Amino acid sequence: MNRSRVSMWIVFALLWSLGPLTTAGIAQEDEKPQYKGRIIAQTMHWKGAEWLLRETREKEERVSVLMEALGVEAGQTVCDLGCGNGYHALRLAKRVGDSGKVYGVDIQQPMLDMLEKRSSAAGLANIEPILGGTDDPKIPDGSCDLILLVDVYHEFSDPETMLAKMRKALKPDGRIALVEFRSEDPEVPIKKLHKMSKEQILKEYLPAGYRLAEQFDDLPWQHLMFFRRDDSPSQVDDSPPKKDDSPSQAQGDWISLFNGKDLKDWKIKFAGHDLGANYKDTFRVEDGVLKVDYSNYQSFDAKFGHIFHKESFSHYRLRVEYRFVGEQVPGGPGWAFRNNGLMLHCQSPESIEKGQDFPASIEVQLLGGPGGDSKRSTANLCTPSTNVVMDGKLLTRHCLDSKSATYHGDQWVTVEIEVRGNEVVKHIIDGKTVLEYTQPQLDERDAYAKKLMAAGAQKMLSEGYISLQAESHPTEFRKIELQKLDPR
Repeated sequence: MNRSRVSMWIVFALLWSLGPLTTAGIAQEDEKPQYKGRIIAQTMHWKGAEWLLRETREKEERVSVLMEALGVEAGQTVCDLGCGNGYHALRLAKRVGDSGKVYGVDIQQPMLDMLEKRSSAAGLANIEPILGGTDDPKIPDGSCDLILLVDVYHEFSDPETMLAKMRKALKPDGRIALVEFRSEDPEVPIKKLHKMSKEQILKEYLPAGYRLAEQFDDLPWQHLMFFRRDDSPSQVDDSPPKKDDSPSQAQGDWISLFNGKDLKDWKIKFAGHDLGANYKDTFRVEDGVLKVDYSNYQSFDAKFGHIFHKESFSHYRLRVEYRFVGEQVPGGPGWAFRNNGLMLHCQSPESIEKGQDFPASIEVQLLGGPGGDSKRSTANLCTPSTNVVMDGKLLTRHCLDSKSATYHGDQWVTVEIEVRGNEVVKHIIDGKTVLEYTQPQLDERDAYAKKLMAAGAQKMLSEGYISLQAESHPTEFRKIELQKLDPR
């Protein structure tokens, strides 16, 4: 066999090994489970494990360079998550030495059997095999100096839960070392589903309570990105919930506006109905989730609804996790498909007129993508009965798109909003500010705004209520948290 044919065979083997190996796997990819806009790839089957030990791997991936870049030291505890038959785990075991430990975690027992056989043959007694689950690596909390993931994270069927579990498994100064084939490079001979871009990686890791600590760009085909825990107050809080979750806590604490049990701290208002009437039980709590549900509707009939938290706020950071589910109720307006919103600096629910569709407020518009390659940003701005200033000019158009990515399907999305009275409002997705403006204010041209000002309301909006919408598409909210900020 000549050299060119050998090279072609290697590429073919590489593509085949990272593709579906079973009928079940093919079905799984056809269903296309997604997370934050990417399709989750199928797990490599243990029957293809010999490919992990191929002679060409050092040349293709420069594993020796990777090992040096990891900076693993003797005596450390390291986890090879998705270890397979131990290609990396054995190398790590030699580096941590007898005083260290390597957790070899995989979800397939045959892979762990191969790992044990190979480590025994190499005379290594410091590797502990762990049969993990798809939503739990079963690594002891606070145990790891380093968790290494080589070409495996993109196959996690529940990445959100796994990110949280890995975070708990790290020591306070521990690191995640993420290795993934580069999707930015079309010359990398790997299927698209088994590649990741840096942009996508950051989109998934930053909201999960990590910060990017370092990048290493000298591997031939792969990204190497190091993450550490981000323990700043605006990130994931691993502490147990406080007994008093009321908004009367000291400024700086994150407080839960939604208790996961009921709607006792919220007031409901539907267009055409009195305050407090929960039309057709649209707003409800089930399984710890606040739902906008239309199962009792035959048609929408312009029943725009809002649910208001009982307290008013001025300077704060709001963090909400939401997703769109199911189908839009018949009769809903076309623009309301996969549409909801966080209404900020709202007028009081008591001041809303019976037939009023929307409260005077600043709306952080939440939108879901329709699927395919279409683009539709979220965390946009809409201004019912209001205006804002942007780049020093009064913005009078009703809606303005943000710079966010598109989020298709029923994936959970985290949005944060920083509100500093009348000074500045920032919309934040995946740790990045996607829209910013100043001086929210009532619109003097609007009839409802005129009535509010005639009743004594200030034109410049410095505080107000927070509400969620019901605009005809089923929506779920599982986290609504607020951190009070010191006024500047």
